[in-house]
Amino acid sequence: MASVIRGIDRPLLFTVLAILGLGLYNLASASRPMGVSLHVSQGVYAAAGLLVMALIASFHYRLLEGLAIPIFVTVLVLLLATDLFGKIVNGSRRWLVVGPVNVQTSDLAKVAVILVLARILHLERWEGGLTLRQIFRPFNLSRPVLLIAVVLVASVLGDAVRPPKLELLVNNRHRAVGKLGETTPTLRIGSRKKGTDVQLPMGGVAGQHAEVLRVEDGEYRVRDLGSEAGTYVNGQRVVGELPLHHGDLIRFGLNPRAELRFSASIAKVRPFLPYLAILAALWLGLALVQIFSTRTFGWPELIAPIDVVIVPCVLVLAQPDLGTTMVTVLVAFTMFLYVGLRPVSLALLFASGLVFAIIAWLGILKPYQKERVMTFLNPTSDLAGAGYHQHQSMIAIGSGGWFGKGHGQGTQTQLSFLPEQQTDFIFSVWAEEQGFVGCLILVALYAALIIVALRITLRARDRFGALLACGATALLFWHTAINMLMVLRLAPVVGVPLPLFSNGGSFLVTVLMAIGLLMSVSVRRQMF
Repeated sequence: MASVIRGIDRPLLFTVLAILGLGLYNLASASRPMGVSLHVSQGVYAAAGLLVMALIASFHYRLLEGLAIPIFVTVLVLLLATDLFGKIVNGSRRWLVVGPVNVQTSDLAKVAVILVLARILHLERWEGGLTLRQIFRPFNLSRPVLLIAVVLVASVLGDAVRPPKLELLVNNRHRAVGKLGETTPTLRIGSRKKGTDVQLPMGGVAGQHAEVLRVEDGEYRVRDLGSEAGTYVNGQRVVGELPLHHGDLIRFGLNPRAELRFSASIAKVRPFLPYLAILAALWLGLALVQIFSTRTFGWPELIAPIDVVIVPCVLVLAQPDLGTTMVTVLVAFTMFLYVGLRPVSLALLFASGLVFAIIAWLGILKPYQKERVMTFLNPTSDLAGAGYHQHQSMIAIGSGGWFGKGHGQGTQTQLSFLPEQQTDFIFSVWAEEQGFVGCLILVALYAALIIVALRITLRARDRFGALLACGATALLFWHTAINMLMVLRLAPVVGVPLPLFSNGGSFLVTVLMAIGLLMSVSVRRQMF
Protein backbone atom coordinates (compact mmCIF):
# COMPACT_ATOMS: atom_id res chain seq x y z
CA MET A 1 0.00 0.00 0.00
CA ALA A 2 2.88 2.35 0.79
CA SER A 3 4.28 1.80 -2.71
CA VAL A 4 0.87 2.59 -4.20
CA ILE A 5 0.68 5.88 -2.27
CA ARG A 6 4.18 6.83 -3.39
CA GLY A 7 3.34 6.02 -7.00
CA ILE A 8 0.13 8.10 -7.16
CA ASP A 9 0.21 10.64 -9.98
CA ARG A 10 0.24 13.82 -7.90
CA PRO A 11 -0.66 16.25 -10.73
CA LEU A 12 -3.70 14.08 -11.49
CA LEU A 13 -4.75 13.93 -7.84
CA PHE A 14 -4.28 17.66 -7.21
CA THR A 15 -6.18 18.59 -10.38
CA VAL A 16 -9.09 16.31 -9.46
CA LEU A 17 -9.28 17.70 -5.91
CA ALA A 18 -9.09 21.29 -7.18
CA ILE A 19 -11.96 20.85 -9.66
CA LEU A 20 -13.99 18.92 -7.09
CA GLY A 21 -13.50 21.65 -4.47
CA LEU A 22 -14.49 24.42 -6.88
CA GLY A 23 -17.50 22.35 -7.93
CA LEU A 24 -18.78 22.04 -4.37
CA TYR A 25 -18.19 25.77 -3.81
CA ASN A 26 -20.13 26.60 -6.99
CA LEU A 27 -22.93 24.13 -6.21
CA ALA A 28 -23.54 25.86 -2.87
CA SER A 29 -24.54 28.97 -4.81
CA ALA A 30 -26.43 27.12 -7.57
CA SER A 31 -28.63 25.25 -5.08
CA ARG A 32 -29.41 28.25 -2.85
CA PRO A 33 -32.52 29.37 -4.83
CA MET A 34 -33.88 25.83 -4.53
CA GLY A 35 -33.84 26.04 -0.75
CA VAL A 36 -31.64 22.97 -0.37
CA SER A 37 -27.95 22.39 0.34
CA LEU A 38 -27.02 20.15 -2.56
CA HIS A 39 -23.33 20.75 -1.92
CA VAL A 40 -23.63 18.86 1.37
CA SER A 41 -25.08 15.69 -0.17
CA GLN A 42 -22.68 16.07 -3.11
CA GLY A 43 -19.82 16.25 -0.60
CA VAL A 44 -20.94 12.92 0.87
CA TYR A 45 -20.95 11.36 -2.60
CA ALA A 46 -17.55 12.94 -3.25
CA ALA A 47 -16.14 11.29 -0.12
CA ALA A 48 -17.60 7.94 -1.16
CA GLY A 49 -16.29 8.40 -4.71
CA LEU A 50 -12.79 9.27 -3.51
CA LEU A 51 -12.81 6.11 -1.40
CA VAL A 52 -13.85 4.05 -4.44
CA MET A 53 -11.17 5.81 -6.50
CA ALA A 54 -8.53 4.91 -3.91
CA LEU A 55 -9.65 1.26 -3.83
CA ILE A 56 -9.50 0.99 -7.63
CA ALA A 57 -6.08 2.67 -7.68
CA SER A 58 -4.77 0.10 -5.17
CA PHE A 59 -6.26 -2.75 -7.24
CA HIS A 60 -3.97 -4.06 -10.02
CA TYR A 61 -5.73 -3.18 -13.25
CA ARG A 62 -4.68 -6.46 -14.92
CA LEU A 63 -7.01 -8.30 -12.51
CA LEU A 64 -9.90 -6.34 -14.04
CA GLU A 65 -9.36 -8.14 -17.35
CA GLY A 66 -10.84 -11.32 -15.91
CA LEU A 67 -13.65 -9.43 -14.17
CA ALA A 68 -14.62 -7.32 -17.20
CA ILE A 69 -17.31 -9.65 -18.58
CA PRO A 70 -18.98 -10.41 -15.19
CA ILE A 71 -19.05 -6.66 -14.45
CA PHE A 72 -20.49 -5.96 -17.90
CA VAL A 73 -23.24 -8.59 -17.52
CA THR A 74 -24.11 -7.25 -14.05
CA VAL A 75 -24.49 -3.72 -15.44
CA LEU A 76 -26.69 -5.02 -18.28
CA VAL A 77 -28.98 -6.66 -15.71
CA LEU A 78 -29.13 -3.37 -13.77
CA LEU A 79 -29.96 -1.46 -16.97
CA LEU A 80 -32.73 -3.92 -17.81
CA ALA A 81 -34.09 -3.65 -14.26
CA THR A 82 -34.08 0.13 -14.60
CA ASP A 83 -35.99 -0.01 -17.90
CA LEU A 84 -38.63 -2.27 -16.31
CA PHE A 85 -38.86 -1.10 -12.70
CA GLY A 86 -36.94 2.17 -12.50
CA LYS A 87 -38.19 5.40 -10.97
CA ILE A 88 -39.75 7.85 -13.43
CA VAL A 89 -38.57 11.47 -13.15
CA ASN A 90 -39.57 14.09 -15.76
CA GLY A 91 -40.88 11.39 -18.08
CA SER A 92 -37.65 9.36 -18.08
CA ARG A 93 -37.04 6.05 -16.33
CA ARG A 94 -33.33 6.41 -15.46
CA TRP A 95 -33.04 5.72 -11.72
CA LEU A 96 -33.03 2.40 -9.91
CA VAL A 97 -34.05 2.79 -6.28
CA VAL A 98 -31.74 0.85 -3.94
CA GLY A 99 -32.88 1.55 -0.39
CA PRO A 100 -32.45 5.28 0.29
CA VAL A 101 -30.21 5.76 -2.77
CA ASN A 102 -31.26 6.43 -6.38
CA VAL A 103 -28.67 4.90 -8.73
CA GLN A 104 -28.45 6.11 -12.34
CA THR A 105 -27.33 2.82 -13.87
CA SER A 106 -26.57 4.37 -17.26
CA ASP A 107 -23.52 6.03 -15.66
CA LEU A 108 -22.14 2.63 -14.64
CA ALA A 109 -22.59 1.44 -18.22
CA LYS A 110 -19.84 3.82 -19.40
CA VAL A 111 -17.22 2.23 -17.14
CA ALA A 112 -18.47 -1.28 -17.96
CA VAL A 113 -18.10 -0.59 -21.70
CA ILE A 114 -14.55 0.71 -21.17
CA LEU A 115 -13.57 -2.42 -19.22
CA VAL A 116 -15.00 -5.02 -21.58
CA LEU A 117 -13.97 -3.18 -24.75
CA ALA A 118 -10.40 -2.89 -23.42
CA ARG A 119 -10.40 -6.65 -22.78
CA ILE A 120 -11.71 -7.50 -26.26
CA LEU A 121 -9.40 -5.11 -28.14
CA HIS A 122 -6.44 -6.26 -26.04
CA LEU A 123 -6.97 -9.80 -27.36
CA GLU A 124 -7.31 -8.67 -30.98
CA ARG A 125 -4.47 -8.63 -33.47
CA TRP A 126 -4.66 -5.02 -34.50
CA GLU A 127 -1.25 -4.36 -35.99
CA GLY A 128 -1.89 -2.23 -39.07
CA GLY A 129 -5.29 -1.17 -37.80
CA LEU A 130 -8.66 -2.78 -37.16
CA THR A 131 -11.07 -3.64 -39.96
CA LEU A 132 -14.84 -3.36 -39.87
CA ARG A 133 -15.00 -7.16 -39.99
CA GLN A 134 -13.07 -7.33 -36.70
CA ILE A 135 -15.33 -4.70 -35.11
CA PHE A 136 -18.68 -6.04 -36.28
CA ARG A 137 -17.99 -9.79 -36.88
CA PRO A 138 -21.13 -10.18 -39.00
CA PHE A 139 -21.42 -13.93 -38.39
CA ASN A 140 -21.10 -13.66 -34.65
CA LEU A 141 -23.62 -15.74 -32.66
CA SER A 142 -24.66 -13.04 -30.18
CA ARG A 143 -26.74 -10.88 -32.50
CA PRO A 144 -28.95 -13.56 -34.17
CA VAL A 145 -29.51 -15.19 -30.76
CA LEU A 146 -30.41 -11.80 -29.26
CA LEU A 147 -32.75 -11.06 -32.17
CA ILE A 148 -34.51 -14.42 -31.67
CA ALA A 149 -34.89 -13.61 -27.96
CA VAL A 150 -36.41 -10.21 -28.78
CA VAL A 151 -38.90 -11.79 -31.20
CA LEU A 152 -39.91 -14.44 -28.65
CA VAL A 153 -40.32 -11.94 -25.82
CA ALA A 154 -42.34 -9.53 -27.96
CA SER A 155 -44.54 -12.33 -29.34
CA VAL A 156 -45.19 -14.19 -26.08
CA LEU A 157 -45.39 -11.35 -23.56
CA GLY A 158 -46.95 -8.70 -25.80
CA ASP A 159 -48.31 -5.83 -23.75
CA ALA A 160 -46.47 -7.05 -20.66
CA VAL A 161 -43.18 -5.94 -22.25
CA ARG A 162 -44.28 -2.32 -22.43
CA PRO A 163 -47.88 -1.69 -21.31
CA PRO A 164 -49.96 0.77 -23.37
CA LYS A 165 -50.36 4.12 -21.67
CA LEU A 166 -52.04 7.50 -21.86
CA GLU A 167 -49.69 10.48 -21.83
CA LEU A 168 -50.31 14.15 -21.05
CA LEU A 169 -48.13 16.86 -22.58
CA VAL A 170 -46.45 18.80 -19.73
CA ASN A 171 -43.62 21.29 -20.38
CA ASN A 172 -43.12 19.96 -23.92
CA ARG A 173 -42.77 16.39 -22.65
CA HIS A 174 -45.29 13.57 -22.57
CA ARG A 175 -45.84 12.21 -19.06
CA ALA A 176 -47.66 8.93 -18.43
CA VAL A 177 -50.91 9.40 -16.48
CA GLY A 178 -52.41 5.91 -16.84
CA LYS A 179 -51.44 2.42 -18.03
CA LEU A 180 -53.49 -0.43 -19.47
CA GLY A 181 -52.86 -4.08 -18.68
CA GLU A 182 -54.47 -7.37 -17.78
CA THR A 183 -55.13 -6.11 -14.26
CA THR A 184 -56.32 -2.67 -15.46
CA PRO A 185 -58.09 -3.25 -18.79
CA THR A 186 -60.13 -0.03 -18.51
CA LEU A 187 -59.13 3.56 -17.80
CA ARG A 188 -61.96 6.04 -17.13
CA ILE A 189 -61.20 9.68 -17.91
CA GLY A 190 -63.08 12.65 -16.45
CA SER A 191 -62.86 15.79 -14.35
CA ARG A 192 -63.99 14.23 -11.05
CA LYS A 193 -61.66 12.65 -8.53
CA LYS A 194 -64.13 9.93 -7.60
CA GLY A 195 -64.93 7.30 -10.20
CA THR A 196 -62.12 8.21 -12.63
CA ASP A 197 -58.68 6.71 -13.22
CA VAL A 198 -57.30 9.72 -15.11
CA GLN A 199 -58.44 13.12 -13.86
CA LEU A 200 -58.50 16.12 -16.23
CA PRO A 201 -59.86 19.08 -14.22
CA MET A 202 -60.28 21.30 -17.26
CA GLY A 203 -63.13 23.23 -18.81
CA GLY A 204 -65.35 21.20 -21.12
CA VAL A 205 -64.43 17.82 -19.61
CA ALA A 206 -67.40 15.96 -18.10
CA GLY A 207 -67.23 14.32 -14.69
CA GLN A 208 -66.98 10.90 -16.37
CA HIS A 209 -66.17 11.68 -19.96
CA ALA A 210 -64.80 8.57 -21.72
CA GLU A 211 -63.16 5.17 -21.29
CA VAL A 212 -60.06 3.67 -22.90
CA LEU A 213 -60.37 -0.13 -23.16
CA ARG A 214 -57.93 -2.98 -23.67
CA VAL A 215 -59.96 -5.54 -25.64
CA GLU A 216 -57.05 -7.98 -25.95
CA ASP A 217 -53.32 -7.92 -26.50
CA GLY A 218 -52.78 -5.47 -29.36
CA GLU A 219 -56.41 -4.28 -29.64
CA TYR A 220 -57.55 -1.07 -27.89
CA ARG A 221 -60.62 1.16 -28.11
CA VAL A 222 -61.95 4.46 -26.79
CA ARG A 223 -65.61 4.79 -25.76
CA ASP A 224 -67.46 8.05 -25.20
CA LEU A 225 -69.69 8.00 -22.12
CA GLY A 226 -72.31 10.32 -23.58
CA SER A 227 -70.47 13.56 -22.91
CA GLU A 228 -72.02 16.71 -24.33
CA ALA A 229 -68.75 18.11 -25.71
CA GLY A 230 -67.76 14.78 -27.25
CA THR A 231 -64.54 12.78 -27.54
CA TYR A 232 -62.24 13.05 -30.56
CA VAL A 233 -59.49 10.79 -31.96
CA ASN A 234 -57.14 12.67 -34.28
CA GLY A 235 -59.95 15.17 -34.87
CA GLN A 236 -62.65 12.53 -35.58
CA ARG A 237 -65.56 12.48 -33.17
CA VAL A 238 -66.15 9.19 -31.39
CA VAL A 239 -69.64 7.80 -31.94
CA GLY A 240 -69.96 4.86 -29.58
CA GLU A 241 -66.45 3.36 -29.86
CA LEU A 242 -63.37 3.83 -32.05
CA PRO A 243 -60.22 1.67 -32.33
CA LEU A 244 -56.96 3.17 -31.05
CA HIS A 245 -53.49 2.90 -32.57
CA HIS A 246 -50.06 3.90 -31.31
CA GLY A 247 -49.60 7.67 -31.39
CA ASP A 248 -53.31 8.58 -31.61
CA LEU A 249 -54.31 11.87 -29.95
CA ILE A 250 -57.51 11.74 -27.90
CA ARG A 251 -59.18 15.07 -27.08
CA PHE A 252 -61.93 15.25 -24.47
CA GLY A 253 -64.23 18.08 -25.47
CA LEU A 254 -63.04 21.14 -27.38
CA ASN A 255 -60.34 22.24 -24.94
CA PRO A 256 -56.95 21.66 -26.69
CA ARG A 257 -55.29 21.20 -23.28
CA ALA A 258 -57.58 18.24 -22.50
CA GLU A 259 -55.70 15.99 -24.89
CA LEU A 260 -53.93 12.69 -24.23
CA ARG A 261 -51.65 10.68 -26.47
CA PHE A 262 -52.16 6.93 -26.66
CA SER A 263 -48.84 5.07 -26.66
CA ALA A 264 -48.58 1.32 -27.42
CA SER A 265 -44.92 0.96 -28.34
CA ILE A 266 -45.01 -2.82 -28.81
CA ALA A 267 -47.65 -2.36 -31.51
CA LYS A 268 -45.08 -0.63 -33.74
CA VAL A 269 -42.93 -3.76 -34.09
CA ARG A 270 -45.67 -6.44 -34.05
CA PRO A 271 -46.18 -6.48 -37.89
CA PHE A 272 -42.45 -6.98 -38.41
CA LEU A 273 -42.00 -9.89 -35.97
CA PRO A 274 -42.45 -12.70 -38.60
CA TYR A 275 -39.88 -11.09 -40.89
CA LEU A 276 -37.46 -10.56 -37.99
CA ALA A 277 -37.86 -14.24 -37.03
CA ILE A 278 -36.95 -15.36 -40.56
CA LEU A 279 -33.97 -12.99 -40.66
CA ALA A 280 -32.76 -14.22 -37.26
CA ALA A 281 -33.05 -17.88 -38.29
CA LEU A 282 -31.09 -17.35 -41.53
CA TRP A 283 -28.47 -15.26 -39.71
CA LEU A 284 -28.04 -17.92 -37.01
CA GLY A 285 -27.73 -20.64 -39.66
CA LEU A 286 -24.93 -18.77 -41.49
CA ALA A 287 -23.12 -18.12 -38.20
CA LEU A 288 -23.25 -21.83 -37.27
CA VAL A 289 -22.02 -22.85 -40.74
CA GLN A 290 -18.99 -20.58 -40.38
CA ILE A 291 -18.22 -21.88 -36.87
CA PHE A 292 -18.39 -25.53 -37.97
CA SER A 293 -16.36 -24.85 -41.12
CA THR A 294 -13.56 -23.11 -39.21
CA ARG A 295 -13.86 -25.47 -36.21
CA THR A 296 -13.39 -22.61 -33.80
CA PHE A 297 -15.66 -21.69 -30.92
CA GLY A 298 -14.78 -19.19 -28.21
CA TRP A 299 -15.38 -15.64 -27.02
CA PRO A 300 -14.54 -14.12 -30.45
CA GLU A 301 -17.39 -16.17 -31.95
CA LEU A 302 -19.78 -15.05 -29.20
CA ILE A 303 -18.96 -11.39 -28.52
CA ALA A 304 -17.88 -8.77 -31.05
CA PRO A 305 -16.50 -5.35 -30.08
CA ILE A 306 -19.59 -3.61 -31.44
CA ASP A 307 -21.89 -5.84 -29.33
CA VAL A 308 -20.63 -4.43 -26.04
CA VAL A 309 -21.40 -0.93 -27.31
CA ILE A 310 -24.77 -1.48 -28.99
CA VAL A 311 -26.51 -3.55 -26.29
CA PRO A 312 -26.04 -1.12 -23.35
CA CYS A 313 -26.72 1.86 -25.65
CA VAL A 314 -30.07 0.39 -26.71
CA LEU A 315 -31.03 -0.18 -23.06
CA VAL A 316 -29.96 3.37 -22.14
CA LEU A 317 -31.74 4.89 -25.15
CA ALA A 318 -34.96 3.17 -24.04
CA GLN A 319 -34.99 5.18 -20.78
CA PRO A 320 -34.60 7.58 -22.78
CA ASP A 321 -31.12 9.07 -22.22
CA LEU A 322 -29.67 10.42 -25.45
CA GLY A 323 -26.73 12.20 -23.76
CA THR A 324 -25.35 9.07 -22.08
CA THR A 325 -25.84 7.07 -25.29
CA MET A 326 -23.91 9.66 -27.27
CA VAL A 327 -21.03 9.77 -24.79
CA THR A 328 -20.80 5.95 -24.66
CA VAL A 329 -20.61 5.73 -28.46
CA LEU A 330 -17.96 8.49 -28.60
CA VAL A 331 -15.86 6.78 -25.89
CA ALA A 332 -15.98 3.49 -27.82
CA PHE A 333 -15.13 5.26 -31.10
CA THR A 334 -12.16 6.95 -29.40
CA MET A 335 -10.87 3.56 -28.25
CA PHE A 336 -11.24 2.20 -31.80
CA LEU A 337 -9.29 5.20 -33.13
CA TYR A 338 -6.57 4.65 -30.52
CA VAL A 339 -6.17 1.05 -31.65
CA GLY A 340 -6.22 2.22 -35.25
CA LEU A 341 -8.71 1.85 -38.08
CA ARG A 342 -7.76 1.17 -41.67
CA PRO A 343 -8.74 4.09 -43.95
CA VAL A 344 -11.41 2.16 -45.86
CA SER A 345 -12.92 0.89 -42.61
CA LEU A 346 -12.90 4.40 -41.15
CA ALA A 347 -14.74 5.76 -44.18
CA LEU A 348 -17.30 2.95 -44.05
CA LEU A 349 -17.78 3.51 -40.32
CA PHE A 350 -18.53 7.19 -40.89
CA ALA A 351 -20.97 6.25 -43.67
CA SER A 352 -22.75 3.72 -41.45
CA GLY A 353 -22.89 6.33 -38.68
CA LEU A 354 -24.58 8.74 -41.08
CA VAL A 355 -27.13 6.08 -42.07
CA PHE A 356 -27.84 5.34 -38.41
CA ALA A 357 -28.27 9.08 -37.71
CA ILE A 358 -30.91 9.25 -40.47
CA ILE A 359 -32.69 6.17 -39.08
CA ALA A 360 -32.55 7.63 -35.56
CA TRP A 361 -34.03 10.91 -36.79
CA LEU A 362 -36.87 9.16 -38.62
CA GLY A 363 -37.82 6.54 -36.04
CA ILE A 364 -35.90 6.67 -32.75
CA LEU A 365 -35.57 10.25 -31.49
CA LYS A 366 -38.42 11.70 -29.44
CA PRO A 367 -40.14 14.87 -30.73
CA TYR A 368 -38.58 17.02 -28.00
CA GLN A 369 -35.11 15.67 -28.91
CA LYS A 370 -35.63 16.62 -32.56
CA GLU A 371 -36.85 20.02 -31.41
CA ARG A 372 -33.58 20.58 -29.53
CA VAL A 373 -31.56 19.84 -32.68
CA MET A 374 -33.69 22.19 -34.79
CA THR A 375 -33.40 24.90 -32.14
CA PHE A 376 -29.61 24.50 -32.17
CA LEU A 377 -29.62 25.05 -35.95
CA ASN A 378 -31.89 28.11 -35.53
CA PRO A 379 -31.30 29.43 -31.97
CA THR A 380 -33.76 32.32 -32.16
CA SER A 381 -36.70 30.28 -33.48
CA ASP A 382 -38.22 29.44 -30.07
CA LEU A 383 -36.59 31.43 -27.26
CA ALA A 384 -39.54 30.87 -24.94
CA GLY A 385 -39.73 27.12 -25.61
CA ALA A 386 -37.06 24.71 -26.82
CA GLY A 387 -34.41 27.45 -27.01
CA TYR A 388 -35.08 28.81 -23.52
CA HIS A 389 -32.32 26.84 -21.75
CA GLN A 390 -29.47 27.96 -23.98
CA HIS A 391 -30.80 31.52 -24.30
CA GLN A 392 -30.79 31.95 -20.51
CA SER A 393 -27.36 30.30 -20.36
CA MET A 394 -25.93 32.84 -22.81
CA ILE A 395 -27.43 35.71 -20.78
CA ALA A 396 -25.83 34.33 -17.59
CA ILE A 397 -22.41 33.84 -19.22
CA GLY A 398 -22.44 37.24 -20.89
CA SER A 399 -23.50 39.07 -17.72
CA GLY A 400 -20.49 37.70 -15.80
CA GLY A 401 -18.07 40.14 -17.42
CA TRP A 402 -14.36 39.87 -16.65
CA PHE A 403 -14.48 39.06 -12.94
CA GLY A 404 -18.10 37.97 -12.34
CA LYS A 405 -20.78 39.14 -9.95
CA GLY A 406 -19.44 37.23 -6.96
CA HIS A 407 -20.41 34.03 -5.19
CA GLY A 408 -24.17 33.90 -4.63
CA GLN A 409 -24.73 37.20 -6.48
CA GLY A 410 -25.62 35.96 -9.98
CA THR A 411 -29.07 37.26 -10.89
CA GLN A 412 -29.82 34.59 -13.50
CA THR A 413 -28.89 31.94 -10.96
CA GLN A 414 -30.40 33.36 -7.78
CA LEU A 415 -33.67 34.37 -9.45
CA SER A 416 -33.96 30.89 -11.02
CA PHE A 417 -34.01 32.06 -14.63
CA LEU A 418 -31.31 29.53 -15.45
CA PRO A 419 -32.86 26.03 -15.84
CA GLU A 420 -31.09 22.88 -14.62
CA GLN A 421 -28.47 25.17 -13.08
CA GLN A 422 -27.27 22.50 -10.66
CA THR A 423 -26.57 19.87 -13.37
CA ASP A 424 -26.36 20.50 -17.12
CA PHE A 425 -25.88 24.29 -16.89
CA ILE A 426 -23.63 24.42 -13.83
CA PHE A 427 -20.84 26.01 -15.91
CA SER A 428 -23.17 28.95 -16.66
CA VAL A 429 -23.50 29.56 -12.91
CA TRP A 430 -19.71 29.65 -12.58
CA ALA A 431 -19.37 31.98 -15.58
CA GLU A 432 -21.94 34.45 -14.21
CA GLU A 433 -20.49 34.60 -10.71
CA GLN A 434 -16.74 34.21 -11.43
CA GLY A 435 -16.51 35.87 -14.83
CA PHE A 436 -14.16 35.34 -17.75
CA VAL A 437 -11.09 35.01 -15.52
CA GLY A 438 -12.78 32.34 -13.42
CA CYS A 439 -13.75 30.48 -16.60
CA LEU A 440 -10.14 30.58 -17.81
CA ILE A 441 -8.98 29.04 -14.53
CA LEU A 442 -11.59 26.26 -14.69
CA VAL A 443 -10.92 25.50 -18.37
CA ALA A 444 -7.19 25.39 -17.63
CA LEU A 445 -7.81 22.86 -14.84
CA TYR A 446 -9.86 20.65 -17.16
CA ALA A 447 -7.18 20.95 -19.86
CA ALA A 448 -4.56 19.90 -17.31
CA LEU A 449 -6.73 16.95 -16.28
CA ILE A 450 -7.02 15.73 -19.89
CA ILE A 451 -3.30 16.27 -20.61
CA VAL A 452 -2.27 14.32 -17.50
CA ALA A 453 -4.69 11.52 -18.45
CA LEU A 454 -3.26 11.42 -21.99
CA ARG A 455 0.25 11.20 -20.57
CA ILE A 456 -0.77 8.20 -18.47
CA THR A 457 -2.29 6.56 -21.57
CA LEU A 458 0.87 7.03 -23.63
CA ARG A 459 3.15 5.76 -20.83
CA ALA A 460 1.14 2.65 -19.92
CA ARG A 461 3.14 -0.58 -19.51
CA ASP A 462 0.90 -2.76 -21.71
CA ARG A 463 -1.93 -2.61 -24.22
CA PHE A 464 -4.69 -3.44 -21.74
CA GLY A 465 -3.59 -0.64 -19.40
CA ALA A 466 -3.29 1.78 -22.31
CA LEU A 467 -6.82 0.91 -23.50
CA LEU A 468 -8.26 1.36 -20.00
CA ALA A 469 -6.57 4.74 -19.66
CA CYS A 470 -7.68 5.73 -23.17
CA GLY A 471 -11.32 4.93 -22.33
CA ALA A 472 -11.18 6.83 -19.04
CA THR A 473 -9.57 9.83 -20.76
CA ALA A 474 -12.22 9.77 -23.51
CA LEU A 475 -14.98 9.73 -20.89
CA LEU A 476 -13.55 12.83 -19.19
CA PHE A 477 -12.87 14.64 -22.46
CA TRP A 478 -16.22 14.07 -24.18
CA HIS A 479 -18.25 14.96 -21.11
CA THR A 480 -16.29 18.17 -20.62
CA ALA A 481 -16.29 19.19 -24.28
CA ILE A 482 -19.98 18.47 -24.93
CA ASN A 483 -21.16 20.19 -21.75
CA MET A 484 -19.16 23.37 -22.37
CA LEU A 485 -20.17 23.51 -26.04
CA MET A 486 -23.79 22.93 -25.00
CA VAL A 487 -23.95 25.84 -22.54
CA LEU A 488 -22.22 28.09 -25.10
CA ARG A 489 -24.89 27.20 -27.70
CA LEU A 490 -22.31 25.45 -29.89
CA ALA A 491 -24.00 22.04 -29.52
CA PRO A 492 -27.61 20.87 -28.97
CA VAL A 493 -28.90 20.35 -25.42
CA VAL A 494 -28.44 16.61 -24.81
CA GLY A 495 -28.25 16.43 -21.02
CA VAL A 496 -24.51 15.80 -20.52
CA PRO A 497 -23.20 16.89 -17.07
CA LEU A 498 -19.79 18.42 -16.36
CA PRO A 499 -17.37 15.97 -14.65
CA LEU A 500 -16.59 16.68 -10.96
CA PHE A 501 -18.70 19.85 -11.16
CA SER A 502 -22.36 18.98 -11.84
CA ASN A 503 -24.66 17.72 -9.12
CA GLY A 504 -25.34 13.99 -9.25
CA GLY A 505 -24.04 11.25 -6.96
CA SER A 506 -24.03 8.38 -9.47
CA PHE A 507 -22.24 10.43 -12.10
CA LEU A 508 -19.66 11.76 -9.64
CA VAL A 509 -18.82 8.27 -8.36
CA THR A 510 -18.60 7.02 -11.98
CA VAL A 511 -16.14 9.78 -12.92
CA LEU A 512 -14.00 9.05 -9.86
CA MET A 513 -14.06 5.33 -10.77
CA ALA A 514 -12.65 6.25 -14.20
CA ILE A 515 -9.98 8.39 -12.54
CA GLY A 516 -9.22 5.43 -10.26
CA LEU A 517 -8.51 3.36 -13.38
CA LEU A 518 -6.10 6.06 -14.58
CA MET A 519 -4.33 6.03 -11.22
CA SER A 520 -4.08 2.23 -11.20
CA VAL A 521 -2.43 2.28 -14.64
CA SER A 522 -0.11 5.11 -13.61
CA VAL A 523 0.95 3.49 -10.32
CA ARG A 524 1.84 0.15 -11.94
CA ARG A 525 3.99 1.88 -14.54
CA GLN A 526 6.11 3.43 -11.79
CA MET A 527 6.25 0.33 -9.60
CA PHE A 528 7.95 -1.88 -12.21
